[in-house]
This record gives sequence, structure tokens and C-alpha cells, in this order.
Amino acid sequence: MRDSSTYQWIVNEGRVEGALSEARKIVLRQGRIRFGQPSAADEAALQAISDLDQLERLSDQLVTVASWRELLATL
Repeated sequence: MRDSSTYQWIVNEGRVEGALSEARKIVLRQGRIRFGQPSAADEAALQAISDLDQLERLSDQLVTVASWRELLATL
């Protein structure tokens, strides 16, 4: 069963979803420390991101922007 392509696809999807979830948590945690609590709209925009590279870029930009709005404007 572990050798089946369907099983492998499911496992890979789980890894991707896990990585996306962790990246969102990091951006939110670090952003809260720097900017305070995000608005509901800002948090929804962040939760809607499904591209890991984009989330990683946001985490890099946390040190150069001054607000949630400015961070999310870089999308």
C-alpha cells in the first residue's frame, strides 16, 4: 500500500498542508510580536495564502515593514 501512487500523493499533501500551517503560525506569531494583533481581514488574508514560498517571503519581510497592512501589501 505504501508504494501506491495514491498513498504517496496523500502523504505528500499532508506534508504540504503541515508546512503551510506552520509557516502561517510563524508569520502570525512574529507579526503579533512586532505589530500587535492583526485585524480580522488581515488574518483572513494570511490564512488564505496557499503558497509556501509566498509565506516564507512574508516571514523574511517582517523585519523590514512597519505594519500588517504593509506586510500584506507585498503579496
